Amino acid sequence: MSNLLRNGAKLSILPFFREWFGFDKIERFTPTEANSDRSVAKDETGWDRIKRMFEVNEFGDISYEANSILQCAALSMFIGGIYGGTINSKNAYMDFMRNNEATKFKHQFEAKRLLQDRVTIAFGKGAFKFGWRVTLFATTFVGITTLVQTYRGTNGIIEYVGAGGLAGFIYKFNMGPKAWIAASTVGSALGLVCGGITWGFLKLTGISIEETRYWQYQWRRTRKDVELAGKRRRWEDDDFALIKLHDQSIGKKGHTLANLDSDEKSMDHPIRNTIP
Repeated sequence: MSNLLRNGAKLSILPFFREWFGFDKIERFTPTEANSDRSVAKDETGWDRIKRMFEVNEFGDISYEANSILQCAALSMFIGGIYGGTINSKNAYMDFMRNNEATKFKHQFEAKRLLQDRVTIAFGKGAFKFGWRVTLFATTFVGITTLVQTYRGTNGIIEYVGAGGLAGFIYKFNMGPKAWIAASTVGSALGLVCGGITWGFLKLTGISIEETRYWQYQWRRTRKDVELAGKRRRWEDDDFALIKLHDQSIGKKGHTLANLDSDEKSMDHPIRNTIP
């Protein structure tokens, strides 16, 4: 399938395929791969790549492999917390309405306050209970996959299957051998599906997993540069305000020490008059 999409000539016998794929020939080598320096990568080992994965550069930034793991942990914690909190708070609301249907309260505000307390506490418990489980499974899966891909220097489906099985095993570690086998089987199946989708997408687009992480890292650097540019403009505006105040108080002739004494306005300035 990927060969058909890479070579538009094979589908050019059909008019609509000729229009879609005639000028869309995906090359194997991308500009990022062509401009990259591979002289160091030839001599490095898998352990060298893993060590570099946990190092920071001269600007204090972590590697884009480690950044992808941290982003996965944060996103899975957020999604798992929202999902678990919503489900648990909904159950708490239904239980409160069912158990207190015949309960008499002094006024409706007391009932609303008690209901709000129950729902809020249930949301926090559900967010913690479900959030850490999703974070553990997702972070373990992505972390193991990234480590194996970094060590091998390439990507495939086998690391997704192994990472899914190991993540399922860790997820059900305290529930006995039967749970280990079941969770590992389900995790391996999910890893196979995820790895197959990822591998197929990369083959269709003609890019590598290293390049996707590279551009993800570049997007993060660009966002940081935009933030720094905004701070720099604000600082420049503050500096401009100080210069404008200086010109209004002393005058433009006070830009240099040589012109300071020749400026008539500066001689009458209260700060200037205090100098002995």
